[in-house]
Amino acid sequence: MEIRLLDRRDAPAYQALRLQALRDSPQAFSASVEDEADRSVDAVAARLVPAADGSVRTLGIFVDGELAGFVALLHPQRAKLSHGAELAGMYVAPAHRQRGCGAALLRAAIAHARAIAGVRQLGLSVNATNTAAKALYRTMGFVGWGVQPQALQIAGVFHDEEHMQLRLAP
Repeated sequence: MEIRLLDRRDAPAYQALRLQALRDSPQAFSASVEDEADRSVDAVAARLVPAADGSVRTLGIFVDGELAGFVALLHPQRAKLSHGAELAGMYVAPAHRQRGCGAALLRAAIAHARAIAGVRQLGLSVNATNTAAKALYRTMGFVGWGVQPQALQIAGVFHDEEHMQLRLAP
């Protein structure tokens, strides 16, 4: 396994895996296949380049050279919010689940968050019924702090999201 920041050269693999994620797990993402399907590889590449100000970076996990999963780390630059960071869009391809990829990717994202000066907490949102993901987050120290009812609507069906947080400060 190799974990690294994604960049422009990863755009085709990322786009393919992201579309798979949106098809396979629509309840896990606020975006839809329709939102992303027509996005050009150049547009995807531009989104993958880590922001110069450190506000956005996307980590990928590779198994035998193949992109097996990803997660975005978002760090607000506004002074009132800069003590926190968020994880977004985490996904591991089904073929690579139950093999430690999700835990390794999550550990790397937490390490990146810890390395950002002043960041004291790391948050995320997860579909309230996704017991496997919530269990993984809990093993890493995340605790739930609330549920947003009807956070997503997919084909007329509402889905709740649980908000979780990990304290990074000593």
